[in-house]
Amino acid sequence: MEKKGGRILRYTVSLSVACILVYFAFRKNDWQEFFYGLAHTNWLYIILSMLAAVVALVFRAERWRNQLLPLDGNVSRKSVWHGSNIGNFMSLAIPGVGEFYRCAHVSTAKASYDKTFGTILMERSWDVLAILVLLAGAALGNRQTIVPFLKENVIGPFAGRFSFPVWWLAGAVFILGAGAIACIFLLRNRSAFCSRVTVWLKGMTSGFASFGKIRNKTLFLIYTVGIWVMYILMTYLTFLAIPGFEGLTFSDAVFISAIGNIASVIPTPGNIGPYHYLVGLSISTIYLNASTIVAPALLCATLSHGSHALLLIIVGLESYLSSGMTAQH
Repeated sequence: MEKKGGRILRYTVSLSVACILVYFAFRKNDWQEFFYGLAHTNWLYIILSMLAAVVALVFRAERWRNQLLPLDGNVSRKSVWHGSNIGNFMSLAIPGVGEFYRCAHVSTAKASYDKTFGTILMERSWDVLAILVLLAGAALGNRQTIVPFLKENVIGPFAGRFSFPVWWLAGAVFILGAGAIACIFLLRNRSAFCSRVTVWLKGMTSGFASFGKIRNKTLFLIYTVGIWVMYILMTYLTFLAIPGFEGLTFSDAVFISAIGNIASVIPTPGNIGPYHYLVGLSISTIYLNASTIVAPALLCATLSHGSHALLLIIVGLESYLSSGMTAQH
């Protein structure tokens, strides 16, 4: 009962954050201009951006399978593909739950749940690195506007919550975490709980370290680059679909793609709210020289987010039905 109450509370908070950010994104929107842009949208480019998203999903599934193979050489493409798609679909409703599902979907006797979870942590580490590289590249190309924007709207709001340097907090968390893990290992022979946690941590570490056992690391890197090229292409194609965005380039899409992925860190249902606010604000202030979020920028964020969410629903349902039919036969 307490666990259920905790889940309801977390979901309520998550939904509230989404509603607040949607309000701030849309509160000053010019709906006449918004619907004018929507009526003149070139939907061919939106469809092409969805196709790029499909390619990104394929690359991501193949990259994950590449990590799983050292754990269990019999992990199938079909299992990884369906597990990833159903997990993405579930995360649209409940933030983060899809990561746990896809671990369970592909787990085997050799690639146990804790080990597959470790591979996901490794995946996310590469995603963080990719975002940092994209942000650094974009900042070097347009330092006068992008760096101040990041300080004011991304770094500033986070750091401003604390009356002391964030690095002190990070250091304290690291020390406490390391101390807790050390205590668990020391007590593993005296406590059944610590013993179970130790086994789980070892499995997770094994999964995380599976990257070192990947036979073809070049292929892993190619998949990683392919994923992010497709993400950037999705953003650029959305630019091309909207009237008045002719001046935005592929290099501009690099920054907006990174910002969109930073927004995905904020746990809201379907990433509604954070994506619209941060992407809309980025395009408005940096590329459209506006002081607030304007209709064309909000339209871009809405079309980009909406088309991607629709795609995840379609492939998620297809994978769910296919997995069910496969299980029955």
